[in-house]
Amino acid sequence: MGAGLAGVTTAWELARDGHEVVVIERERQVASASSFANGGIVAASRPFPWPSPQMPGTLFRALLGNEQAIRIRPQLDPGFWLWGLKFLACCNERRHAEILRHKARLVHYSQARLGELVAQSGVDYHRLVNGVMYLYRDAAALERGWQKAEAVRALGIVLERLDPAGVAGREPGVDRSRLAGAIYAPGDEAGDSAMFCRELARRCERLGVVFRLNSEVLGLDSLDVTVKSVVTHAGRVLGDAFVCAMGVVDPRMRESLGASLPIYPVKGYSATVATARSEAMPRHAGMDESRLIAYCPLGDRIRITGGAEFAGYAKSHQPKDFARLYAAFGELFPEAADFSAARTWACQRPMTPESTPRFGTGRFINLCFNVGHGHMGWAMAAGSARITADLVSGRAPEIDLEGLRIRN
Repeated sequence: MGAGLAGVTTAWELARDGHEVVVIERERQVASASSFANGGIVAASRPFPWPSPQMPGTLFRALLGNEQAIRIRPQLDPGFWLWGLKFLACCNERRHAEILRHKARLVHYSQARLGELVAQSGVDYHRLVNGVMYLYRDAAALERGWQKAEAVRALGIVLERLDPAGVAGREPGVDRSRLAGAIYAPGDEAGDSAMFCRELARRCERLGVVFRLNSEVLGLDSLDVTVKSVVTHAGRVLGDAFVCAMGVVDPRMRESLGASLPIYPVKGYSATVATARSEAMPRHAGMDESRLIAYCPLGDRIRITGGAEFAGYAKSHQPKDFARLYAAFGELFPEAADFSAARTWACQRPMTPESTPRFGTGRFINLCFNVGHGHMGWAMAAGSARITADLVSGRAPEIDLEGLRIRN
């Protein structure tokens, strides 16, 4: 169930394991929701959890309207407040360090699996493997960022600290006068996730995978602790084993899934723009850590993303929602982008309070979950798929799932 990054990569792994696979997706094509136009960065060097000791203050400022990158529209939905309390309970040094270890273990495994998957399948998706730039406009913020990065450097991640001249040497189109420096992660990569999904889905079909698109999941037919079929608008789909790889699960059907899924949508904004001058466009994907936007060159286009908005299940967006993205990117790369015909989009990131995904089974012994990847779905997809395929096949995953399992 689900044909985004999680669903398509899981279908690939299951098919290669010899399973007969049917993928059910409510949209008309794969990668049409959270995976459609995301930031494009596979950030193995940035597994930092959203909950942190500093986050309560950030959220309070957001409630007052004093945070540009984070917006909170208080909801009447009890699920919003329950999720928020669980999130705040993780905002301490001990939990932050624990969650960081869990996320780092998964993203490092997943990046290695992504390389293997690309080699196996031959998918083309504008992959960039020349590293990612994390740019800072303020010297104090750069110093804090470098100190924060010590936690991942201790795990063996290679990072380089660059001054403005060092950044400009790698990025000739950047306005170095705006910068205090950068942290360069040579092992991080990027690419078009939707293109990846579409290409991989075609290869899945060659392995016999059937995609039932435009088929919304309405519920499950079960007997005791076993799922018998998935109920859709187009009828029932029978199976021996089932995988839930949906993004933001409809609250009306969560209870029928037989597991606790503390997932709440966090809206993000995305604009895909044409290149104004090819020689001025970024050569690397990157993030503006001061304005909290990401950018990624994708062929002759540039993807610019940012924002974290708690607005319930609304997917709507307005032109003004993208002004901050255009301004921040335009300051850093003043001659790179043509914003006149931008393709804009908003997505719902499926976030757990810990910002970690959930794997394994709940009440139903043949329903396996691969959900809750939040803002790192691209970075976690390949590893999560292999983990899920191993669990479905009754094998032990290759990494420890401490802190990542479904909690009943």
